[in-house]
Amino acid sequence: MVLSYAPIFFVIISSLIFVFFTTLNNSSQNKYIETNKAILQQMVQYTDSSLQLIERNVVSEFYENEELQFFFLDEPKTPWDYYLIQKSLIEFSSSLPFANSIYLYNDENKEILTSAKLISEENFADMSFFLPAYKEQGIDSWGNLREYRQSTLDKPVQVVSILKYYPYPSDKKGAIVVNVNVESIMDVLNRLNNNAQGSIAIVDNNNQAYQNATGSISTNPVYAVSDYTKWKFYANTVHADQFSILTLLSDIWILCGFIIILLSIAWFTIITHINYKPIQTIMGKIGEYTARKSEGLGIKSPRNELKLIEGAIDHLLEKTVDYDHLHNEGMLLRQRNLFNDLLTGYRTLNDADWERQMVSFGLPHHYEQLGVVVLEIDRYPEFMEHYNPSDQYLLKYIVETSFSELAEQRGLVIWHAWVHPNQLAVVIHLLNTHEPYANSLRKLCEDYHTWINENLELTLSIGIGQHVDSISSIADSYRHASSNVSFKTVFGTSSIIDHQLTSGRAGFEKFNWYQPLLELAHLYRLDDEQWVGKLDHIFSGLGQMLLSQVDIANFMNNLVHHLQKEIQTLSPDIQALWRNEYLDRFYQIANAAETLDECHKQVLTTMIKLAKEMENERISRTNHSIAVKIKGYIDRHYSDPNLSLNQVSDLFSVNPKSISNLFKEELGDKFIDYLLKVRFDHAKRMLVETDEPIQSIAEKVGYTHVISFHRAFKKLFDLPPGEYRNLYRNNRE
Repeated sequence: MVLSYAPIFFVIISSLIFVFFTTLNNSSQNKYIETNKAILQQMVQYTDSSLQLIERNVVSEFYENEELQFFFLDEPKTPWDYYLIQKSLIEFSSSLPFANSIYLYNDENKEILTSAKLISEENFADMSFFLPAYKEQGIDSWGNLREYRQSTLDKPVQVVSILKYYPYPSDKKGAIVVNVNVESIMDVLNRLNNNAQGSIAIVDNNNQAYQNATGSISTNPVYAVSDYTKWKFYANTVHADQFSILTLLSDIWILCGFIIILLSIAWFTIITHINYKPIQTIMGKIGEYTARKSEGLGIKSPRNELKLIEGAIDHLLEKTVDYDHLHNEGMLLRQRNLFNDLLTGYRTLNDADWERQMVSFGLPHHYEQLGVVVLEIDRYPEFMEHYNPSDQYLLKYIVETSFSELAEQRGLVIWHAWVHPNQLAVVIHLLNTHEPYANSLRKLCEDYHTWINENLELTLSIGIGQHVDSISSIADSYRHASSNVSFKTVFGTSSIIDHQLTSGRAGFEKFNWYQPLLELAHLYRLDDEQWVGKLDHIFSGLGQMLLSQVDIANFMNNLVHHLQKEIQTLSPDIQALWRNEYLDRFYQIANAAETLDECHKQVLTTMIKLAKEMENERISRTNHSIAVKIKGYIDRHYSDPNLSLNQVSDLFSVNPKSISNLFKEELGDKFIDYLLKVRFDHAKRMLVETDEPIQSIAEKVGYTHVISFHRAFKKLFDLPPGEYRNLYRNNRE
C-alpha cells in the first residue's frame, strides 16, 4: 500500500521542481525586491510583537507579582523587602526580548526603585521625562527616541519608553517605566537581515533616526510602516543581477534533481521492504483484536491501517497518562489515610512496617523520638464566615507549609494530616541532636506562633503532646496533644499548651459545682443581687480547673437546667420570656464560646439583661411591691423567734392566706419556705466561717430551742449541724 503512493509522490515532486526552476529563471529579479519587502515586514512584525509582548507582560506582572504590588502599599519596608522587589524586577527584566532597564515609582513616598538601588525623586536624573508623562500627558504606547540615565554621572543611553500606571489611571498610586535600549533593537534587526550588504534604519514619529545604519541607505530603499508604533523601517535592496547565476546553473540543478529522484526511488523501495515487516507484525496483532471487537459490536472494521495504528497508540498513551494520574492520586490518598489511622489509633505499625510504608511513599523514616503537635484555628465559625472556600484553602495551605519550612530550617523531618477541618496534626521526627526533646518542640512552636501572629490575620492555639519512642505509640502522643489544645478554654486562644502548663491543675470532674449552681439559681429567682458574686465565684473556681469545650457545654447545660427549674416557679409571663428569648441564647453561648472568660462575660451579660426584664415585669404588677416589702422584712427580722405569717399579716394589714398566695405568686416561694431558707443560709455561713457554739447560732437565726434547730437542719441538709461544719470547713481549707 505504501509503495503504491510512491509514483504519485515522486511525480508531484518532480513536477514542482521543474515548475520552480522555470519560474525562478523568469521572475527571480522582480520577486527578489518583493522578498526584501516581505523580510522587512517580518522585521517590523517581530519588533511590534516584541514590544507588544513587553507591554502585555508589564500589565500582567503588575497584577500577579505580589512583590511588585507590595512596593506601592503604604506600609513600612525593610531592606529585605526592597531586595525581594529588586529581585523580581531583575527576573522580569531578563524575561523581556530586548535589553532594557525598569524602574518603579511610588507616588505616596516619592521613591524610585530601579534594579540597582532606591533613589529619591530629587536625585533621579530621568524626572524631566517621567513627571510630565506621569502627571500630564501620559504614554499610551511606546514613545519617541530619547536619552535615559539614572544619575547625572551615568552615560546617556538612547531608549524608547513605555509608562503604565498602578493600579489604573483613575486611581494611580504609582507607575512602572520600561526603557528599551535602541541599540539592542537595531542589533536584533541587523542579525535578522539576511542581506549582508544591506542596512536597516528606523525613523520615529518626529522623523528622528534611531541609530546610524551600518552602511549607507540607498536612494531607493524599500520601507514599511509599523501599525503599532507608527515607526518607519528602511532597508537597502540588492540588484537582482547578483542572482543571474541562477539562470546559468538552472540546467545543472535540473540534472541533479533527476539524479536525486532516481536515487530516492531506489532507496525508498529498499528501506520500505526492510522496515515494513515489524509494521506488518503489529498490524496482524491489532487486526485480530479489531476484528474480534468489531464482530462483537456488529460494526465494520476500518480499512485504513495507518489510522488504526494511530488510534491504537493514542489510546495506549491516554491510558498510560490516566494510570499515572490515578497512581499519584491513589498514593496521596493512601498516605493521608495511613497518617490519619496512625494518629487516631485505628491502625498500629511496628518499626519494620513503618519503614517499608515510608519508603514506598518516598519519605524519610528514621527517628529517635516522635512528637505530635496539634494546631487548631481559633474561632473557626468566624473563619469560615469571613473567608470564601478558596481563601480558606489557601490559608490552610500557608499554615501547613510555613510549619514545614520552619521545621526544615531546624533539620526536622515532619509529616502532617488535617484530622479535623480546624485541626492540623503534625508528627515531628526527633533525633539525638534535638535533646532535650520537650524544649525543642516548645521552641519550634513558639517561633511558629510568633510567625503566624506577625504574618496572618488568624490565630492558632497549639497543643504539644509528650514525645514517644515508637511509631506504635504515636496515637497516645496525638491524644495528649489534642487534649492539651482543648484546654485553650482556660488558657485562652492563641496559646501554646504542653504538659508542663497543665500539670498543676485538676480536672473538671473535681469541681463541686452542684450546690453553688443551686444557690445561684435560687438567688437569681429571688432577684437577690448576691447572685452576681456567686456567679463570679463559680467561674473563678472553674478557672482553676482544666476545662475543654465539652466541659463548658456540660456546665452550661447544668446552669440552664437549674435556672429553668427556678423560673418555672415564677409567673407565666416570665416563663414565656425565658422560653422564647433566652433559653436558646444560653445554648448558643455553650456552643460558641471558645474560652472560659468569653463564656463568663456572655453569661453575665445575658443574665443581667434577663434579670432586668424580669424585674420590669414584676414591677409592672401591683402586688409585687407588697411581696418585696414582706421579703425585705423577713431578711431584716429572720432572727425574731416570733416571726410568723400572722405577725406579718397584722403588720401589713393583709389576710394571712392572701399574703401566702401573694408571696408565692410574686417570688416563687412560700412564706415559710423563704423564711427557712434565709435562716439556714445564715446558719450555714456561721457554721463554716465562725467557731460559735451551735446553741448560739440557733438563737441568732430565730430558734429558742437548739433541738428544733438541729431537727430542722438535718431534715433540710441530711446532716446534723456539727457534721456539716466539719465537712465543709475541711473542704474549704
